[in-house]
Amino acid sequence: MQACIFDFDGVLVNTMAAHFKCYQVACEEAGFSLDKDQFYRQAGMSGIEQIQYFADRVGKTVDVQAIYRRKKELYTDYIGLATLIEPNYTLLKCLRDSGMRIAIASGSSRGSILPLVDRFGIPYDALVTAEDVSRGKPNPDLFLAAAERLGVHAGECTVVEDSDAGVEAAGRAGMAVLRYFAIREVP
Repeated sequence: MQACIFDFDGVLVNTMAAHFKCYQVACEEAGFSLDKDQFYRQAGMSGIEQIQYFADRVGKTVDVQAIYRRKKELYTDYIGLATLIEPNYTLLKCLRDSGMRIAIASGSSRGSILPLVDRFGIPYDALVTAEDVSRGKPNPDLFLAAAERLGVHAGECTVVEDSDAGVEAAGRAGMAVLRYFAIREVP
């Protein structure tokens, strides 16, 4: 293994409560609601894909981009709910300190990740977000782009991931996967 690629939400930082609250408010403003359990099960999908999924589920035609922009506006109101996942942060630091190349690859936006990376001092060599690829997880695009930015062959990467979609994406990219199961309460 030459590189390790970490998912962000649910692996390095617990942001699900903040993201859910933002999507919930933005979608309710647009006239439809989210199923919390389904939202959590689909962790790893891009925000655009999440909004479209829930709008389609209730047969509502919406401006997905407008709802996503509204979600991003709301995020600053709820970012304080995010907490560092200490064991995975420690793993990342140990690997990087030993010379391993580290990437963060997330279906979230760069704007939602960078303030938390700065707040918690998370080091990395490459960052790939939803803006960098055309397809989110379970497609392999995020992880393949991360390997390319690290200058490492996909087969030499291990992904640390918590979602079903992310595990599938890593497998489709030809990468080994360490599955992280957080004990989390879905409020």
